[in-house]
Amino acid sequence: MTDRYLPRLLAAVVCALGGACGGDTDDDDTGATTMPGTGANDSGTSAPGSDDLPAGDDTTTTSATATGPATDDGTETTASVDDDTSAPECVPYDPWFYDGFESYTPEQSLSGMSPFDAAGRTAATDEVAYAGALAARMEIRPEDNGGFGQWGGILPLPDIAKGESVWVRLWVRWPAAFEFSASPWMKFLRLHDRRADGSNGGYNDLYVDNADGKTSVLRVIKEVHDVWEVYDGPALPRDTWERYEMQIVVDDVPVDDGGEGRFRVWRDDDLVFDRTDVPTVTGPDDVLDYLYVFTYWNNEAPPANTAYVDEIAIATDDAPPPNVDAAGHPRIGDWLPCR
Repeated sequence: MTDRYLPRLLAAVVCALGGACGGDTDDDDTGATTMPGTGANDSGTSAPGSDDLPAGDDTTTTSATATGPATDDGTETTASVDDDTSAPECVPYDPWFYDGFESYTPEQSLSGMSPFDAAGRTAATDEVAYAGALAARMEIRPEDNGGFGQWGGILPLPDIAKGESVWVRLWVRWPAAFEFSASPWMKFLRLHDRRADGSNGGYNDLYVDNADGKTSVLRVIKEVHDVWEVYDGPALPRDTWERYEMQIVVDDVPVDDGGEGRFRVWRDDDLVFDRTDVPTVTGPDDVLDYLYVFTYWNNEAPPANTAYVDEIAIATDDAPPPNVDAAGHPRIGDWLPCR
C-alpha cells in the first residue's frame, strides 16, 4: 500500500468522523422478528455513532443458529484454538494483502499505513501470537472517547465492484479482562460501501452482541438495507485464538432477488452467517473500498480494553482463496504463508 491510497484514507477518516460523506450512518435498527425454530428474539436500540447511516424502514431481525463444528473435506487443516496449536501445513498462495506482523519490532506502531491507518494505539507485540513471534495489540482507553483514530485500524481495499468478491480473514484473541460493553453492540469487522459519487453507502457490519451468552452472540447487517441477522452459539472464549472470515459478494441485488449479493461469515470452521437477502452495496456503481477493524466504540466513553489480532489476509477474485469449506465455498480458512 502506497501513497496512492492516502487521498482515499483521508476521505474515509473524514467520513467516519461525521464529515461530508453523504450522510451519517446509524446502526440503530429497532424491532425484531424471529426465524422459525431458532428461539431468538431481540430488538435493536439506538446506537449513535459518527460513522453511521440513517436507518431505513425495514428493521427485521432473523436468527442463524450454530449447528456444531463443520469438518472440511481434506482441503485444509482445522486450526486448534489453544496456545499449543501447531500451524497447518503451508500452501503456496499470494493473497491481495497479508500481514502476520513478523516484519515489525515489539512495540512498533502499526499506524500511519504500517499497515493500518487511524490506529494510534495499535502496535506490534510479542506478548502473544497465533503464529510466528508477533501479533497486533489493539487498545482503547476511557480518554479516547469513541476511540476513532486510536482503536483498531483501517486497511484500504482495491475497489471491489459489482459481481466481485472479497474475503477478509484474521485471528482474534480477547483477554480475560476484556469488556464487551459497547452500547448497544461492539463493532468488530466492517467493509465500507462507497457510492459512485464518493458519498457513504454504509457498511457491511459484523458486530459482537452477547459475547458471554449463547444467544445473539454475533450479529450482521448491511446499513441502508437495515435488516439484522443474529447468531446463536458458543460464547466468545477468553485468552484463546479464534479465526473469523467474512466474504462479501458485491451486488445491489441480493441472491434472493436474482442478483449476486451475499454476506458470509465463518467462525473458525463454522459458517455462521450465509445471507442471500442482502444487497451488499446501495447502488449498482458502488464499490467496497475499506476494511475497518474495530475503530469506533460508539459515542461513549470506553473501558480500558486490549485485544490482539494476527495473520490478517485479504483475498479477491484476482487472488482467489486457496481453500474451501465443507460445502465447497471458497475461503481463506486457516491458510498461513510458508515461512
